Amino acid sequence: MAERHAKLADGLRLILLLTGTRTGRTLNELAEEMGVGRRTVERMLAAIKEVCGGLEQVPTDEAQKRWRLPASTLSRVKPLTAAEAAEMDLAARRLAAEGLEERAALLRNAAEKLRAAMDARALQRAEPDVEAMLAAEGLAMRPGPRVHVPERLIATLREAILANRRIRLAYRPSRGALREHVVEPYGLLYGTRPYLLAARVDKPDAAVWRLDRVLSAEPMNEAFTPRPGFTLPSLAAQSFGVWREAPHQVVLRFTGSAAVEARHWAFHPTQRFEAQPDGTLILRFEAGGLDEMAYHFATWGEAVEVLEPPALRERLAALGAALVRRHGGP
Repeated sequence: MAERHAKLADGLRLILLLTGTRTGRTLNELAEEMGVGRRTVERMLAAIKEVCGGLEQVPTDEAQKRWRLPASTLSRVKPLTAAEAAEMDLAARRLAAEGLEERAALLRNAAEKLRAAMDARALQRAEPDVEAMLAAEGLAMRPGPRVHVPERLIATLREAILANRRIRLAYRPSRGALREHVVEPYGLLYGTRPYLLAARVDKPDAAVWRLDRVLSAEPMNEAFTPRPGFTLPSLAAQSFGVWREAPHQVVLRFTGSAAVEARHWAFHPTQRFEAQPDGTLILRFEAGGLDEMAYHFATWGEAVEVLEPPALRERLAALGAALVRRHGGP
C-alpha cells in the first residue's frame, strides 16, 4: 500500500516541478530533485505525457534537453472529484502511518495545490463529501501482503456510505453457502484485507464484512438513518485490527532493546506507554481481537512478553507450539 501511494506522491511532485518552471528542467535536474535515477524519470515523463498530453521540450543551446508542462495543461484537467480528493488525503495518512512522513507531506502539499486550482463552486460542492468519506474510512495497519478488491466495488460502497443508502450484499462466508444480506454501510477499514463496517437491518450491532468475499453489492432505493454512536472511529477503536469482540485489558512488556522501536508504533488508539527503571517498556490498551493480537505480537519474538490477559498468553503459546509442530525443532 505504501509503495503504491509513494509512487503517486512522486508523480504529483514531478508534475508540479514541470509546471512551476519557465526554462524547463533536464533529466539530470529532475533525477536529483526527486532522488531517483534517470531511467525512472524517463518512465515517469512518458506516463505524464500520456495522461496530460502537454509535455513540451524547451528550445535551448544546451546539450541536454529541457522539459516543462505549460500551466494551461493543468487548467484543462477535470476538477477533482470528492472520491479523488479523499483518496489523496487517505493516501497521505497511510504513508504517514507507515513511517513515510516526508512522502506524506509531499502528497498533502500536492493535494492542496490541486484543490487551489479547482473552481470555487466545485470545491464547495465537493468538500462536504470529502469530509464524510474521510470520516467513513479508516486504517488497520498490518504488515504483509494485501488482497485484491475490484475498484468498482469500492466505488459502489463509497457512494452508498455518502448517501446513507442500504445495499444488498451477495456474501460467501468462510463456512456455509452464499447468502444475500441487506445492510446499512458505515465505513471502510483498510488493512491486510479491506473490510466493510455495516449493520444488518435485522441486527442491533455492526459487523465487519470481508470485501474479498463480497460477490456483488447492489445499491437499494432505501435510505437509512445512521444509528446513534455508529461512527467508524468509535466502532473500530473497540478492536485490535478489525475483529470485534468483548474488550480486554492488555498489558505487555517490551525488552529494553525493543523499547525505542515499540514507542514508534501505533498499536491502538487507547495505548499508554510506561517507561520502567530497568529500561523495559510497558504498553497498556483496551481492545478485543485476541487472535489478531497474537498474530501480530508473535512477529516481535522474544522482544515482548504478555502480562495480561492470560488468554492472550495462551494463544501466543499455542501459536508457537503449532509452528514448532509444523516446521520441526527442539
